[in-house]
Amino acid sequence: MLQGHGVRLIARIWIKALGQPFNGKSVYTSSIQGLYTYFDQFLANEGTFGFCIADSRDHLKNVNVAHSVFTQKFRASSTVYTRILELPTFGHSENHAGIQICDIICSALLYPIAAEAYCTGYVANVHVQPGAAALRQRFGPILKAMQFRYQDPLGRWTGGLVVSDGLAQRNASLMFS
Repeated sequence: MLQGHGVRLIARIWIKALGQPFNGKSVYTSSIQGLYTYFDQFLANEGTFGFCIADSRDHLKNVNVAHSVFTQKFRASSTVYTRILELPTFGHSENHAGIQICDIICSALLYPIAAEAYCTGYVANVHVQPGAAALRQRFGPILKAMQFRYQDPLGRWTGGLVVSDGLAQRNASLMFS
């Protein structure tokens, strides 16, 4: 269904380092800013405008994320997020089919593939399922093809599924092989 409608994927995937603190507030905030950057570029490529409906967490976390986008978008020298009309709006997945679809992609594909691909050999718990290798083999090429990637002003490829691997500093290509 998603391929038939030309859906493009962007995501930030974080693999936590063992025994290291993980600042969820800054990670979520920087992730949303990155996703806004990728989405804004997608909208520019399409010659259109858009907005973001994010899965709600709690009021204080939502406010923090919205404020971080606000300070980027409306700073005096800003030229970021010019195609995104509004700060993120927060909804509950039971009320938004689009968020439900994102939840399914994340829960059924991205999370198990990432846990298996990046954590095998480092982490031994219920979250690292060897069977997810079959998901990676079957859906990896599809996920790779559905990414929205582009070249930044310095000519580097960015966007798509971006992985920050705190265990071995590997890039996103492991998600697709």
